[in-house]
Amino acid sequence: MGLRPGRSASPPREPLGRDYRRLLTAGALGNLGDGIALVALPWYASTLTDDPLAISAVAMATRLPWLLLALVAGVVGDRVDRRRLMVMAASGKAAVLVAMTLLVALDVASLPVVLLVALAVGVCEVFFDNTAQSILPSVVPRSRLERANGTLWSVEEVAGRFVGTPVAGFLVALSMVWTFGLQALLVACAVLVLLSMRGDFRPAPVDGQDRGSPRHMLLDGVRWLWRHRLLRTLAVFLGASNLAASMNAAVLVLFAQDVLGLNSRGYGLLPTAVAVGMVVGAQVVPWMVPYVPPGAALTLVFVVQGAAYVAVAVVPDALLFAGLWTLIGFATVWWNVVTLSLRQRLIPGRLLSRVLSAYRTIGWGVAPIGMLMAGSLASLLEPILGRQNALSVPFLASGALSLVLALVAARKLTTKRIRAAETAAGV
Repeated sequence: MGLRPGRSASPPREPLGRDYRRLLTAGALGNLGDGIALVALPWYASTLTDDPLAISAVAMATRLPWLLLALVAGVVGDRVDRRRLMVMAASGKAAVLVAMTLLVALDVASLPVVLLVALAVGVCEVFFDNTAQSILPSVVPRSRLERANGTLWSVEEVAGRFVGTPVAGFLVALSMVWTFGLQALLVACAVLVLLSMRGDFRPAPVDGQDRGSPRHMLLDGVRWLWRHRLLRTLAVFLGASNLAASMNAAVLVLFAQDVLGLNSRGYGLLPTAVAVGMVVGAQVVPWMVPYVPPGAALTLVFVVQGAAYVAVAVVPDALLFAGLWTLIGFATVWWNVVTLSLRQRLIPGRLLSRVLSAYRTIGWGVAPIGMLMAGSLASLLEPILGRQNALSVPFLASGALSLVLALVAARKLTTKRIRAAETAAGV
């Protein structure tokens, strides 16, 4: 397979810089806490209720802010210093987790409280995560975005899933107070690291022009994305893929308990399987980019995802689950490194936060819908199919959807269209 002209087969190995290392450290600390939360919050909710719809509502609460606030976060991220916005978002998240720790210690954390905490944490993550993607091109050269994104994914996944989720499994068995308290401490440490970054990370207007009103800024970002055929198509595919993934995530804690027969420690190890694939992918994918056509790579991601979901539903075995989720982790990083680096190159810097937020509104905003669908489906089918079969249905449905996406992607997400978009943007 020939290389695309103008691209090197060997990415440069120069240091990515002090601010990048600090951003990387803050991301690692925050994701270590997120890894703990990935296990702790749904598991704690499952101690309060065993209703699939209620459990899915907790998962939905963490994703609902992406639908409601992502566009707002994009406008704010293109008006203020992006580092300061990340600090404010992380500080708010730490405060929420401290409050949750106290409520659990006092034994007054009811299911409605858990829902509110999940919603508040989700709001903070919208502003933090969207801004973290927007700030990266001002921290490292655009020619090294694949490497920077790959390293960032690798470190964050090691922290979140290799370390965070197994630790969470043991902490949950020990004490929920310590579990939520440690999350708060880790996020607070991430704030301190971000404060050590120096410089002005406020996006500059083009030719000294004023940024305009928030409403006009929001519409500019949405219009730019909608008029860009390739990125609009990628956003729609991401939304459909996340709809499928969110259906599984909504009932995963109950599936692990009632179908796979796992305790809190076993459940905590499941995301580690994803992390294995993600860490390997983060190291390998940047080197594969010059050799594997992006259109073929993106189509293959949906094939892997769909086959894995269906196989888990048909053969619900913990070891098989771990192996297939490792493949999903690799495929997920492949998609993210290719598409995120593409977005960061194609979108003008002054619009980056807004367009990324519009993109993620489409791509992530459907996740609450998928979670609600999965919980409702499992609850409705349980009296008919039995609990185990009912909890497997969301995996079958998401697998079928992913395989359909693979067929459509083979026609819509071609390498020719991707290269044409890069050429048009002068990349």
